[in-house]
Amino acid sequence: MSGSRKEELAVATTAEEVSDEREVYLRDGRKLVVSEQGGESLVEVRSQSGMLEVRIRLTEQGPVLQMETARMQLRATEAVEIQSERVEIKGGAVKVSAEEDLELEAASDVRVTGKMIYLN
Repeated sequence: MSGSRKEELAVATTAEEVSDEREVYLRDGRKLVVSEQGGESLVEVRSQSGMLEVRIRLTEQGPVLQMETARMQLRATEAVEIQSERVEIKGGAVKVSAEEDLELEAASDVRVTGKMIYLN
C-alpha cells in the first residue's frame, strides 16, 4: 500500500460498543479502513468523499464481499466460474450473449417466464 503512509488509530468508546479502527490513506485519495463492528471484522475501501466502494466482512460463516459501483467488469482469459447453492441476477435489462455455444443445464425443471418469449 503506497501513499503518504499516514496511519491513524482511532478508538471510539460508546456505552454499547468499543470500536478499534485503522485508516491507511492511499495515493489516489482513497482510504483503506479496517475495523470491528458487531463482532465482525471489516475491511473497506472508501473514495475521497467517504463513499463505500468495496467492503469485506469477515463473518463466522466466511468472508462476504460487497461492492458499490456504477459499473463492474469481470474478465478472464480462460473461464469465470460461479459455484453456489443459488445464483440470482437482478437488473433492469439482462443480456446473455455467446460467440460460441450457449448451454443451460438443470438437474430439475427449467422455467422461462416472460410477457413474450421469442425462440429463433
